[in-house]
Amino acid sequence: MRVFIFMITVLASAFATQLLSSDHLEELFRKYARNELSTTESRQFSDVLDILRRPEYASFLSLEKSSQPRLTLDCLICRSGFTTVFSAVEEGRPDEEIIDVVKTLCYNLGVGSYNMCSGIAELNMPIITYIIRTTPEATPRTFCGHIFQNAENSNACQVNDPRFEWTIDLPPPPATTPPPVNDPTPLKIALITDAHIDPLYEAYGVAQCVDPTCCRKGQILAQNFEELKIDDEYMVEEAVVDVNGETMLNLSVASNLREIRKLRNSPQIQLPTKSTPEPAGYWGDYRNCDTPIWAFDDVIDRIAETHKDIDLVYYVGDTIDHHIWETTYDLITEMNGYLIKKMRSSFGDHVPIVPTIGNHESQPTNQFAPSTVTEENLNTTWLYHSLAKKWDHYLTEDAKKTLRERGEFSMVVRPGLRVISLNTNVAYRYNWWLSYDPLDAKIHLEWLVKELYEAEAAGEKVHIITHIPPGVVDLTHTWTREYNRIVNRFTATIAAEFNGHTHTDQFKIFFNQEGRPINVAWGGGSATSFSFYNLNYKILDMNPVTYEPERIVNYIYNLTEANLTPNRRPHWFQLYDMKNTFQLPDLSPESMYDLIRKMADTHPQLLEVYAAFHPKLSGQSACDADCQFRFLCNTVVTVLWDRQRCEELRNLRTKQPT
Repeated sequence: MRVFIFMITVLASAFATQLLSSDHLEELFRKYARNELSTTESRQFSDVLDILRRPEYASFLSLEKSSQPRLTLDCLICRSGFTTVFSAVEEGRPDEEIIDVVKTLCYNLGVGSYNMCSGIAELNMPIITYIIRTTPEATPRTFCGHIFQNAENSNACQVNDPRFEWTIDLPPPPATTPPPVNDPTPLKIALITDAHIDPLYEAYGVAQCVDPTCCRKGQILAQNFEELKIDDEYMVEEAVVDVNGETMLNLSVASNLREIRKLRNSPQIQLPTKSTPEPAGYWGDYRNCDTPIWAFDDVIDRIAETHKDIDLVYYVGDTIDHHIWETTYDLITEMNGYLIKKMRSSFGDHVPIVPTIGNHESQPTNQFAPSTVTEENLNTTWLYHSLAKKWDHYLTEDAKKTLRERGEFSMVVRPGLRVISLNTNVAYRYNWWLSYDPLDAKIHLEWLVKELYEAEAAGEKVHIITHIPPGVVDLTHTWTREYNRIVNRFTATIAAEFNGHTHTDQFKIFFNQEGRPINVAWGGGSATSFSFYNLNYKILDMNPVTYEPERIVNYIYNLTEANLTPNRRPHWFQLYDMKNTFQLPDLSPESMYDLIRKMADTHPQLLEVYAAFHPKLSGQSACDADCQFRFLCNTVVTVLWDRQRCEELRNLRTKQPT
C-alpha cells in the first residue's frame, strides 16, 4: 500500500506548484457563498475542499491531538469561513441564507455530520451575526484565534486583538487580620463533576453512529466503520507552505489526495469483512456516549449509602449531554432540575450542596453572554435565574443575587470557611461572546479579588470551585495569567481549589515568583464515561483548621464489567488514596511538587501509576513515555504558554539512564 502512495507522491511532485494566499482563499469562500465562482475558480475551490476536508469529524479530542500542519489548515478554514459570514452580514443577507451556506460548508469540509452541522449553525449563527453587527472590533482572527489556540504554540492561530490585553488591580494586604476561626469538627466533602446526563440514552442502541456523540434514541449506525483507511494526513504538511512569513495553500496536493482516496475503492484493496459493532452498554459506553439517568442515579445513591458522614457536596458542573446540535431550553432546564432534585433526595436537606456552572449548561452550548446582553435567545441571564431557583435551598440571598447577575456566588459554608463558585466559562475559548466584550471576563476576576480580600480581612479560608481548570488550553491566555497573579496574591487565604471539565483525574500546582509551590487545584474526574473513562467520585477529608485536604480518595467502577451484568448495580471500589498510594507525608503543594519531580527523575514507576489513574483505569490505548510526560507537564502549567517548569521537568527526565 505504501508503494502506491509513494508512486502517487512522486507523480504529484511533477505538477507545477500552485500556491493560494490566505486572502485569495477567503475571496474564494466569499464568491462561493454568493454563487459567483468562475469556472477556473470553481476548480480551485474544489481543490481547496479536497485539501481542507478533515479525515474525521471535529471533536475536542481531535482538535487537541491535531498536528501543527493540520492546525494551520483548520485555522485557514476558520478564518475563511468567518470572512464569508462577515461579508454576508455586511451585505445585509438574512441569517437564514448565512446558515444554509455555513452548514453546507461544515458538512463538505468534514467538520461533522449533516445533522450536527445544521443544528450547530442554526443554534449559534444568531449569536455570531449579532456580534458582527454590533462589534466593529471583532474580526475573523478574533473568533478563530481562540478556537484554535494551542497549548504549546502561542503563534498557532494568532488573535492579534489588543482588547484582550488587560490586567487586574490587586490590593495590598490589610494592615491586620483576625486569627482564623478554628472549628475542630471534622469536615468531609464529596466531590462530583461532569454528569453529562443523556435523558434519551438508549441501552443496547447504536454506539457507533454517524454523529459525534452516540447511544441516543433514533440514531443511525455508521456504515463502513471498519473500512480500511489510508493515512493521508502526512500529506497535510505538503499542503501548507510558508512564503516570506505568509501561510499559503499548495493546491497541487489536491490531485494527489484524490488519487489516494481512489485507492480506497480500488479492487486491489481488500477490505476487512464487515461486522456489526457492539451495541451501547446498559450502564453507559466508553465510546462517545453520555450518561444514562439510571447510571447517574447510581453514582449519587452510592455516595449517600457508602459515605453517610459527608458534611458537604461540591458539584463542579456539566450536567447537560454532548449532543450540542440539538439542545433546547426545556431539556437543559429539566436536566438541571433533575440533578439537584436527585442529590437533595439522596443526601437529605441537612447536607449542603455547593454547585458551579459548566460550559454545557448554556443554550447554545458554551455561550455565556455579558449581563449587558438582554435580548431574547441571546442572553444567559435566563440560565442564571433558573439555577438560582433550583439551587435556592442551598444559597444565601447574597449568593442568589450574584448568581442571577453573573452566574457565580460566594458564601460561608461553616464558620471560617468561604466557598467561591467562580464562572470560568466566560473565558472559554468556544464562547463567541469573547469577541463581543473581552473585558467581561475581567469583571468576573475583579469580583473574585473583592471576595478574596473580604475573606482575608475576616480571617476566613477559601475554597474556589470552578468548572474549567486553570492553565488549560481552553481558557484565554490573559485569564490564566491574571488568575495566576490572584492566586499568588491570596495564597494564604486560598486553602484549596477544585475543578472539573477535563474528565481526567489530574491536579495542577501553582508557583510563586521564586518558584516555590504555593497552591494546588484538584481535578474531580467525571461521573460520565465520555469518552473512554470510568465513572468516579472523590471523598475529601479536610483539615478543620487550615481547610486544606488531608486525604483524597477516588472511587470508580469498571464499566466493561458493569455492562456484563446489567441487572446488577455496578461494583464500586477504591482506586487510590492519594496520600498513601503515593507515599506522601501530606497533600501540601510542596509535597505534591516533590512527587512530580520524583516522577520525572528518580521514581518513573510513580509516573506510570499516575498515567494509569489519569483515565481512571479505563483501558485506553497504551500511554507511552511521551504521553506520560504530557500528563506530568500539565500539572505544572497554570498559565497558558508558560512552560518553563515543564521544561525543567523535561531536563530532569533526560538525565535518567536509558
